[in-house]
Amino acid sequence: MNDRPTATNITLHKKKDKLCPDRIWIISKGRYTNFDLSRIWEGVKKQTAMVYNISELARYLLNPNPLQIKKKLVGCEIHYRTPLYNVKENIRKLLPQKLRGLLKDNQIPVEVLKSDWDTDNSPGKDDNFESHLNKITELLRPYNPIIKSLNKIDPSKVFDVVGICEDIGGHLSNLNIPGSIMDKLNYIRANISKDVGVILEKAYIADGLFEMKGFNFKSFDKNKSFRLIRFLINGISKACVLDSDNKVEFWIDDIKLVQYMLLFDQLIEIDPKLNSSLSLCTAGKAEPLKLLFSKPLEIDYSEAHLPEVYKGVFEKLNIGASKKNVVKRVLNKSQVGISFNYVPMSVYDKRRLFVNFSVMHNFKALEPIKNDLPLVYSEINKIASVTEAGKFYLLDSFRGYKDDK
Repeated sequence: MNDRPTATNITLHKKKDKLCPDRIWIISKGRYTNFDLSRIWEGVKKQTAMVYNISELARYLLNPNPLQIKKKLVGCEIHYRTPLYNVKENIRKLLPQKLRGLLKDNQIPVEVLKSDWDTDNSPGKDDNFESHLNKITELLRPYNPIIKSLNKIDPSKVFDVVGICEDIGGHLSNLNIPGSIMDKLNYIRANISKDVGVILEKAYIADGLFEMKGFNFKSFDKNKSFRLIRFLINGISKACVLDSDNKVEFWIDDIKLVQYMLLFDQLIEIDPKLNSSLSLCTAGKAEPLKLLFSKPLEIDYSEAHLPEVYKGVFEKLNIGASKKNVVKRVLNKSQVGISFNYVPMSVYDKRRLFVNFSVMHNFKALEPIKNDLPLVYSEINKIASVTEAGKFYLLDSFRGYKDDK
C-alpha cells in the first residue's frame, strides 16, 4: 500500500442529512457509513468510516492552503551589508571549507523604522468623507518620517528590506517583499500606513490558534455544507474534506483539528455570548481576528469568583461552605479555554480589540464529588453535552475590551 493517498471520487451512501442549525455552525455529529475507500487510498477496500457535515467556516479553518489577509504596513527593517562583504566573500571561496568560518563579518545592527502615524479610518463614515481623508493622507505622505528616513538610505549598502505589519489587535508580523532592494524600498514608500496583502500558509497559524480575518463572515451561508470523512489506516486515523463533486479537496494532517471543530460547535450551541459575538460578524458589525483553543488554563476557582452556574446550583441545593470548597478544587482541573477576538465596528469609537472568552469544563473532572455530592453532580450532568470530543459544559464566559481594567 502506498504511503500517500491517491486522489479522487467517492460515492457515499445516500442518507438524508440533518438540517443545519438555525445559527452559525461548524460541524455536525458524525455518523458511520460504509463505502469504498480504494478510490482515495490505494489498497484499501470498503470499510466503515465516520462522516460529518461541516460548514463553510469549518472548511476555511481546516483548509491547509495559503490565504491572504489585510494588515497595515507600519514600518520596516533595514538589513545592512557588512563592510567589505564582497571582498570577504571572494576570499572565502578561495579558502578550504574548514577555514571559511574563520573569516568573520562585522555585523551591523538592523535598523528598525516604525511609523506612529495613525491613518485608521473609523468604519461607518460616508464615502465622500473617506475619499477626502484619503486625499489628505496622500498629500501628507512625503512628510511621513519613515519616507524621509528611506530617502537618506544608500541602496548599495543594504542587504535586505523586510516590512513590519500590524493588525488591529496590535500584533506585529514581518512581511517579505519580493524584488530588488530598490523595489523593496519603493514598496515601503508607496504603502507605508496602508493596508497590504499578507500571505499566510494556512488559517491554522500556531498551536490552537486560527486566523479568522481570511473568512468572509458576511457571506456565510448556514445551508451550505461539505463532507468530511474520517477512517483508520493501519490503526492510524485519517481525515479529508470532499468538494461538491465528492472529490477529495484536501487532507487534514492533524486529527486534533477535527476535535477543535467539535468543541467549537459545542460551545457555540451552549454559550449565548459567543453566539452573539459571531452574529455581529455575520451581520457586518464586527471584524473577526483570532480564535484560540488553550489548555491547561490558569483560572484558579478556589481563589477566584465562583462561576454563575455553580452559584445557582449551590443556592438551589443549600450547599454549605465546606462542601463548596470541595467543588471549587475540582473546577481547576480539565478546563479548556476558547477565546474569540474581534473588533466591533462603531461610527463613534476608535476600533478596539474585543475578547470573548469561554471556559469549558470536562464533566469527568467531577467524578471525585459524585458520591459525596450526588445532587450537585446530577444538576451539572443535566447541562453537560456530549460529542466525540468529550462531555463538556460551559463553566464560565465573559467578554470585554482587551485594554479595560
